[in-house]
Amino acid sequence: MAAAAIYFYYTQKSGTIKMELSDFAVADTLSIDKIFMADREGHSVTLTRQSPTEWSVNNKFQAKPSGISTLLYTISAIEVRSPVGKNLYNSTMKLMASKSTKVEIYQHGDLVKTYYVGHPTMDNLGTFMYLQGSTVPFIVHIPGFNGFLSTRYFAEEQNWRDRGLLHTEPQLITQILVKNPVNPDSTLEIRKIKEGEYSVGNGKQLLAAFDKRKLNAYINGASNIFYEKLDNEMTGEQRDSILKAGPFSILYVEAGNKKVSANLYRKPVSVSSRSQYNETTGKIWSYDLDHFYLMLDQDTTWYRCQYFQYDRLLKTTGYFLPSSTGK
Repeated sequence: MAAAAIYFYYTQKSGTIKMELSDFAVADTLSIDKIFMADREGHSVTLTRQSPTEWSVNNKFQAKPSGISTLLYTISAIEVRSPVGKNLYNSTMKLMASKSTKVEIYQHGDLVKTYYVGHPTMDNLGTFMYLQGSTVPFIVHIPGFNGFLSTRYFAEEQNWRDRGLLHTEPQLITQILVKNPVNPDSTLEIRKIKEGEYSVGNGKQLLAAFDKRKLNAYINGASNIFYEKLDNEMTGEQRDSILKAGPFSILYVEAGNKKVSANLYRKPVSVSSRSQYNETTGKIWSYDLDHFYLMLDQDTTWYRCQYFQYDRLLKTTGYFLPSSTGK
């Protein structure tokens, strides 16, 4: 985005502002089917509507619903607070030329709005924006919202990705498999026999009886599986070492045409680990106690996950025994 694309002469006349050059909002967000954003740091993202409630990120990943909801609301609710005065015009446009995000909004496949989102005002209650074709930038806000809006328009692909590895309805789950490569006898396998009826076993033997309350809660928990963040900081040597050690658990969940097949790996203790060493023995922990790595089959992405979120899934058959307090 060249500076010339948004650097222009200030020509406000008679204190009036043409409505078509200051109307940033798009009221009918249901008809918006694509949003393109690009920033000055080289990031770009295309968000495309796949269904009334689902969007894709660069036609590769599912977009996180919360981000889409916030962006669409912002697009519909923004209003002009005031035009930028002559005393701020030059500095505002120079800064926007070097640090702003271009936004293109499409309805029914047609480009209907293009504007640039700049930096916040000094009071952090407004955001500088420029509507393509206008003669003056504006300070824009959402009435009743005390904050600036530039953080809602971000172009980094990674930050738009839905952190869910699986979203499904519990009743659609047909199989759950949890394997411990070191101890195969601790395998957990749950299979759906028919609606509301399941078997629980270790791959060799089925439980004659199990706690249905615990099973239902477990299946509900398996219907939404998340990761915390993508890890792009490991060196090749670190990855090779982790892969060589092998997974400590293997997780498989099948729900209709959706499947998650993942290997779970111990994350070595690092400077970012909350607990560095055993306070009793004084020895460094052999692995991070809070986080581990996950890799999906046929995927080279490393996902960092929390044990806190996955401990509810990493169970054995003993956990489901009637009146059991097993793990």
